[in-house]
Amino acid sequence: MKLKKDALTDLLHKAESQKVFDRAVAGFILPDGTREILTLNTPEDTVFDIASLTKVCPTSTLALSYILEGKLSIDTKVIDYIPELQTNYREDIRVFHLLTHNLDYRVPMKTLRTLSPEGILDALYTYQFEKKPGADFNYGNPASVLLGIILQRLTGKDLQQQGRERFFIPLGMNRSGWDPLTRNWNPIPKDEISPTEICSFRGREIQGEIHDESAWVLRKLFPVGSAGMFSCVPDLLNFVQMILSDGKAGDVQVAPTGILKMVSENAFEGEAANKYSNAKGACTALGWELNSEKFMGTQISPHTFGKTGFTGASIVADPKQGAAVVLLSNFTYPHREANADRIHQFRATLSDTFFGGLKNA
Repeated sequence: MKLKKDALTDLLHKAESQKVFDRAVAGFILPDGTREILTLNTPEDTVFDIASLTKVCPTSTLALSYILEGKLSIDTKVIDYIPELQTNYREDIRVFHLLTHNLDYRVPMKTLRTLSPEGILDALYTYQFEKKPGADFNYGNPASVLLGIILQRLTGKDLQQQGRERFFIPLGMNRSGWDPLTRNWNPIPKDEISPTEICSFRGREIQGEIHDESAWVLRKLFPVGSAGMFSCVPDLLNFVQMILSDGKAGDVQVAPTGILKMVSENAFEGEAANKYSNAKGACTALGWELNSEKFMGTQISPHTFGKTGFTGASIVADPKQGAAVVLLSNFTYPHREANADRIHQFRATLSDTFFGGLKNA
């Protein structure tokens, strides 16, 4: 089975001409397990800030692994691990709500970026909800920040350590992790990291440090679950292939069997949703987005899972076709756009071209 390289390469060059981005790497997993990588003005192993892909690589996938191993439960009360949480409804907030973004946090975390790290946490811990947990699907950073804190307290290790031990080392993801410039294992030279933005808030070009402002502040305490990971396309292809193989990489069971089912079924239709949610008509998997035409296009199965990142990153993986596409780009460079419409349109077109091509091959 061959990739339609010409059509996909043309899409990258068209995006460049339209100034959607001028640096990108797109990686593809084909149904037979082979891979192809296409590049635009940068090497294929260029390291990018993957922004909210951090929420799934590694945060929520760690959580799902612990749930499958019986170390954590979607029924677990958040206050069992974060007793400082003093919000209203504190007794009712479950890990399920964090994995499905089913909490009524209506505070954009960028509005907290001028606070100290302790101040940001206090704002989350004391937030007063207008609606009870489970009322609405409400995607945002707070749930993933809280989930990361739970995982750190559950294991006694920060997300960097957990990610390395569970995924990055076994999967050969040698260029992935937080703090690429300064960590004491395999630091990445600055010229191998794509600049993310010329940032007015920090008054400098951001390259190799966390782009997300609240995650950048919180990093003074610990790596947060919402953003801050850096990676490259070859590493992320290893990660996605492991999930498509239901936790296996070669003969090694990296994540527990059952992980693929958890990330590819609508969590709002399960038993837990009947107990903890009234978000009728919502669609998301546990920890991952599910069947989202907005960035996945229309040539996928209903069980397709994925995620996007503000900086121009995305994953789309279709278990039915056994195929996936990973995109990393510098969409926010030199300056972010008012919304994500243009990058979503590109992601959907890239997905349609790839998955549609597989159907017609």
